[in-house]
Amino acid sequence: MKILELPIYHITDVANLKTIVEDGGLHCDATMQTRTYESIGYNNIKERRLKRIQVPCCGNLFVGEFVPFYYCPRSPMLYTINQGNTGRPAGCQSSIVHLVSHVGFAVDLGRRWAVSDGNAGAFHTSFYGELDAIRSLDWDAINANSWGGRQHQKHAEFLVESFFPLGGFSEIGCHNQHAAAQVAKILGSAYKPLISTKPKWYY
Repeated sequence: MKILELPIYHITDVANLKTIVEDGGLHCDATMQTRTYESIGYNNIKERRLKRIQVPCCGNLFVGEFVPFYYCPRSPMLYTINQGNTGRPAGCQSSIVHLVSHVGFAVDLGRRWAVSDGNAGAFHTSFYGELDAIRSLDWDAINANSWGGRQHQKHAEFLVESFFPLGGFSEIGCHNQHAAAQVAKILGSAYKPLISTKPKWYY
């Protein structure tokens, strides 16, 4: 396993891309509390990540002070969002895009970072500040399309402190051509990652 080359994925609504471009990247939820944006997650879990769950290997910063990434597309979070469980309409996944970077870029930013062995919004999650911890994640679960009973493990995260620059994203994976066209229009000519349609990244 070449850890530094591993892709990492952040999901967001296409409606947030304009702000992300204007900001030059992704801010953590702690910063976004005072901003207007299209939230796709559970509000109660965001609150827990902001105020209750700390990351000991990073000076006890709260999880909400990091930009979160998964190690796979088609995450359990995307599934539950698409089911309508977070307050959005069921079947809403077509407006959600995957912003793709890799571990090496994240580490080279010089910001604090951490590896979680499961959902970083869960109280029983452990956090690590060593890249070798990635090798010990449940990769069978992370790579599986059927992850029943292993949702927590598939939800392992790579956390980057505070902010992640737009230039770190090499690809934006979309549900369909319409979403890809929206992404291209928002990005304009200033920033040109690979914009792709990835139906297998969705449910």
